[in-house]
Amino acid sequence: MDNVLVIGAGPAGLLAAGIAAQAGARVRVLAAGIGTTHIMPGWLGVLRGDGELKPRLQALVGEQPEHPYALAGLDALEDGLAALRALVEPAGLTYVGDLARNFRLPTALGNEAQAAVVPASFAAGDLSDPAPMLIAGPAGWRDFYPALCAENLARRGVPARAAAFELPELHDSKFDATAAGVARLFDRPDVRGRVAAQIKAALNGAPRVGLPAVVGLAHHRAAWEDLQARIGAAVFEIPTLPPSVPGMRLFFALRDALTRMGATIVFDMEVARGLVERGRAVGVVVPNPSRDGVYRGDRIILATGGLYGGGITSDHHGNLREKVFGLPVAGPAERAAWFGPQFIPPAGGHAVHRAGLRADSRLRPLDEQGAAALDNVRIAGRLLAGYDPLEEGSTEGVWLATAYRAARAN
Repeated sequence: MDNVLVIGAGPAGLLAAGIAAQAGARVRVLAAGIGTTHIMPGWLGVLRGDGELKPRLQALVGEQPEHPYALAGLDALEDGLAALRALVEPAGLTYVGDLARNFRLPTALGNEAQAAVVPASFAAGDLSDPAPMLIAGPAGWRDFYPALCAENLARRGVPARAAAFELPELHDSKFDATAAGVARLFDRPDVRGRVAAQIKAALNGAPRVGLPAVVGLAHHRAAWEDLQARIGAAVFEIPTLPPSVPGMRLFFALRDALTRMGATIVFDMEVARGLVERGRAVGVVVPNPSRDGVYRGDRIILATGGLYGGGITSDHHGNLREKVFGLPVAGPAERAAWFGPQFIPPAGGHAVHRAGLRADSRLRPLDEQGAAALDNVRIAGRLLAGYDPLEEGSTEGVWLATAYRAARAN
């Protein structure tokens, strides 16, 4: 049986681990902590922009041969999405959409975001639908302001109104008033009944209702379906401040899928360095107070994140370094070149956002001469160079495609 060691528990690492486990591998995931699931909006962005997605994706990989989509292949994007759906559906987490076009989704500030695939509980908020909407949220809750959202949507020509509903629990000083705490309230039928009655009274014929993304955590599907039935209108969720409840649902669904397949996930495992013998990676070292722990694998998938996620480190001069195996990082040579003069550049993004590891079509990391540095190591997710997820809106699409290719590559 193949032993696969996955470093990192962000969505790329967890998905790669799940795909490898499905293929029969013995999988262990080591992570310093939870990855970006708890701060991601919850949708799956593939490529920002209007019109059909597939022709634009094909043009992108033709123009940028080192882009992760080009390396992994667009078939891996579709296969990765299918694998994700299969892994999380048993937990009641359903994603809708495909690679045909983007949904146009409202944000908490009343702007528009685009994503190809979304949780089913987001879909009714598609701004391509001209139907009016009611934006509702808990009165006085600091993490979502329905009036602000509705007013800005109305300025964009969206027929939106706002309403607030009372949640007495928010006035308890001991209550966890984060999005996760409110979501746990919505897991309760009695709370949903109180909320639904208030929203129904304010509906005034609106066929759909936008709520902050807190409609249940452990029992999300049941909570969402029940709330719609009680209100008598479609309910859609709008991402709000972290912790991201849609991201937490994804994390728990993937974690539970891995556990069912016999994989091991261990947190608080800050990998200090990789072990290499005769040109092959054989494992990693995790420091412990008494004795360093050594974890070995036949294949190793690096999904440690980029500069912001901790997979890439920097000294005060701006020298970038991959933290596990010390692999060369493609990126700006000087710290002064990391960012352009404007915080939000008009085009092209910031140079540091394209920094990462160069890889071949098998997602093996390359050395400075362009040869495979470690034959049995694969790179997945934000650690890869050659793209700017912020500029492209491709964050989730890249981890879908590269997690699949990294897990399945020979």
